[in-house]
Amino acid sequence: MPENELYVIYARGRFGGYGFYVLKKKLVFLWNLVDLKRVRWEGPELTAGKHVLEFDFKYDGLGMGTLAFNNMSGIGRGGVGVLKVDGQAVASEKMDRTLPFILQWDESLDIGSDTLTGVNDADYQPPFKFTGKLNKVTLTLTIDRPKLSPEDIKKLEAAQRAAEKARE
Repeated sequence: MPENELYVIYARGRFGGYGFYVLKKKLVFLWNLVDLKRVRWEGPELTAGKHVLEFDFKYDGLGMGTLAFNNMSGIGRGGVGVLKVDGQAVASEKMDRTLPFILQWDESLDIGSDTLTGVNDADYQPPFKFTGKLNKVTLTLTIDRPKLSPEDIKKLEAAQRAAEKARE
């Protein structure tokens, strides 16, 4: 790969999205929080040849279950992301926040290029097609939905009762 080129593996938008790409021979995962903040993971230079490139994210919040108690504290929380090359962690970063519900509707998820808006104008301008060979791109959403413990439920019920009393 020429040093000054970028290769988009997959990307999804400037106004709330993410990009997984190779820039100057380094693997990058970038999370764009609605163009307010960007969190960036960057690995070392990749050697020539085949690689397995991964990004793994573990969410810190209690999840959507808190909504059943009229409480939004479980959504939009942060977590820890780990960038991996060939199974080895090469970068780990904490994200303070995520989007609570859904990414923007008017952007596409692109594989091998970025056809609409780029996730970071400082790195590239679309489309920047991947010119190498992508043998396989797998997006795995492992939904380990957070489960509310009995203690969590008691706290949420108490908070809901207190809020209802305050409204009376």
